[in-house]
Amino acid sequence: MKKLLLFFFILFAALGCGDVIESPYVTDNNDTIDREFLITDNRVGHLRRGMSASSLQKAYGDQYVKQLQTFRHNANDTVLKPAQYYVYDKDNRLLFVAETSAKDLKSDEIELIKIKDPRFRTTKNIGINSTIEEVKSSYHNLDVVQDNNVLAIYIPSVDGYIGVKPSLVKGYNPDFITDIPIDSVSNRAKPSSFTISWYTHDAGILTNTFWKDLIRKIIKWMIMELPMIIVIIVVFIILLRSQKFIIQRVRKIALSRAEKDANVDTHEAVKRIDTLAGIVHGVGKILLWSIFLLVLLAKVNINIGPILASAGIVGLAVGFGAQELVRDFISGFFILLEDQLRTGDYAIINGTTGLVERIELRTITLRDLSGVVHIFQNGKIDTLSNMTKEWSAIVLEIGVAYKENIDYVMEVMTDVGKDMKQDKEFGQYMLDQVEVLGLDNFGDSSIVIKATIRTKPMHQWRIKREYQRRLKIAFDAKGIEIPFPHLSIYTGEATKPMPIEMVKKEDGSDNSLK
Repeated sequence: MKKLLLFFFILFAALGCGDVIESPYVTDNNDTIDREFLITDNRVGHLRRGMSASSLQKAYGDQYVKQLQTFRHNANDTVLKPAQYYVYDKDNRLLFVAETSAKDLKSDEIELIKIKDPRFRTTKNIGINSTIEEVKSSYHNLDVVQDNNVLAIYIPSVDGYIGVKPSLVKGYNPDFITDIPIDSVSNRAKPSSFTISWYTHDAGILTNTFWKDLIRKIIKWMIMELPMIIVIIVVFIILLRSQKFIIQRVRKIALSRAEKDANVDTHEAVKRIDTLAGIVHGVGKILLWSIFLLVLLAKVNINIGPILASAGIVGLAVGFGAQELVRDFISGFFILLEDQLRTGDYAIINGTTGLVERIELRTITLRDLSGVVHIFQNGKIDTLSNMTKEWSAIVLEIGVAYKENIDYVMEVMTDVGKDMKQDKEFGQYMLDQVEVLGLDNFGDSSIVIKATIRTKPMHQWRIKREYQRRLKIAFDAKGIEIPFPHLSIYTGEATKPMPIEMVKKEDGSDNSLK
């Protein structure tokens, strides 16, 4: 950025200094020409190439510039006439006539200058009172051009036209003209007009005129257009920052209200608010970027009408050709609208279990316990199970020996749950007491008692492991047997079966028979 600013500073300084140190007089062929009446490839008097018609008043004074013709349509509404500005001196003598473009109603740049005062001279001392012989001797590589039965000698170094009467050209035939040699023009003839056309012929890239025009256009663009573009960029940045600030502010307000509401789970509210805030932020950025690019294109004179029309057609084509993409977006919208899933939930999607890391309008990102990231298209989600929606629960199936007193075992399970609920570390995550549902199943070697515990989301596994640890300790202390498998082996005598008891060691390394 510093180098860029330095470059523009040097550029402005060089151009500015060029105007300051430029001599008010141009000396050529031992003639001194006043700059006020100088004709070059980039200036006519006080008027520089690229200046607008509105700047004539600043250069010559309001009282000396008269606009005698404005843009208007003809009777057939097909031809536009350019605006003409007649510029006079203090003695009320006509200096020149400046015209803007006839093709563009909005154009304010001067395109044509018709010299009327003989005091205007080129650096080679050529004016409207010079003879054709003087023009030929002063300039080389001249061309004779024809436009609507009007002949003119084109001077490339000045970008000007010296008008010639057709009657003064040898062999001139208005009905059939191929090439008119410059030598066919009478040397004694004087120009009938002197016209400067700055925007008719493009200068080559290797000429000084090209680079002068380029620098001038860049400066004009920097003065006229760049400030507005900078304003647009600044407004866009402010809108981006404002959007982020507003979303964060709304998020804080929503979280504050959730914390004050006793009926709302703060953890659940945080997940939902974060999910919605991320979606709104993403959609808002897309809208702001789209509007910014369209405004910027319009500011650099690119017609955005065809772009919008094309976007509509492309959108229609994409709608037919990318039905799967549209289905993904619609499914993602309803997932968010119905609050089926939030960032931070633990869910099962299409049989894959994991933590929801990101929810977007098109996809959902899931990470399992192994750290593997799974990405699902919203339109292809067949089954979705949210394991942490508002609250979670664990189901326990505890097996005890047939010889145990079931009511006593259920009482011990309830007491362990009560003690755990009163624990400061684990009780805060339990929403209710342990609910012992009763005898659920007769197993091969045990009877199964089922119980459930409701917990806060994402804490059910921790509570389950701790409860089972405490229950094992309680069973050991109370002498309640947790059974192991039994087998009966027959030795061949059907009337006397020999029961064999499979004893599993605690470390699980070996089995022995008794």
